Amino acid sequence: MADADNRVILNVGGIRHETYKATLKKIPATRLSRLTEALSNYDSVLNEFYFDRHPGVFAQILNYYRTGKLHYPTDVCGPLFETELEYWGLDANQVEPCCWMTYTTHRDTQDVLVGLDRLDLDAEPITEEEIPHKFCWDYDPTIRHKNMSVQEYMRTLPWFKRVQPRIWQLFEEPYSSSAAKVCFRTLFSVFIFCLFISIFL
Repeated sequence: MADADNRVILNVGGIRHETYKATLKKIPATRLSRLTEALSNYDSVLNEFYFDRHPGVFAQILNYYRTGKLHYPTDVCGPLFETELEYWGLDANQVEPCCWMTYTTHRDTQDVLVGLDRLDLDAEPITEEEIPHKFCWDYDPTIRHKNMSVQEYMRTLPWFKRVQPRIWQLFEEPYSSSAAKVCFRTLFSVFIFCLFISIFL
């Protein structure tokens, strides 16, 4: 077989790539390993296959066929790279170890964003009626404290138990009030100062 007969031209997103048919057969059961001139994306006049895909990602994919090493291009986002790998029929788990952390960063980011979406940041602040339940106090208006309101019950508690809900709210919801913001910023500043002292002294 002549060298010209063994070559194949791939036009991906307007960028022409030239390689050998044998190179594309190195990774079986993929879109590129099954190329035939009977496919609709083959242009017999230009003697090339046209794919309307991302050319920058394809350069890495073609390099994978040539070298057997799949590297992640740093100029594209993770979901785009995954979509391209899926289109070409390649396994994302074949990304080289040197690129794995960069490649999986988008998954971690997506997990964090999903977690943030689940947070109910607009939730109403805790009411006085919910305080005994939240702090596991033994207030039960149906049994032990029949004629006592929550406010009356809280007055019977020691001072530190009355202050406890407010302190917890400062830490659980640092942006819930001006006092919480001041407390949070102060504690954060003290923490950074202590960290600075411990590192540099």
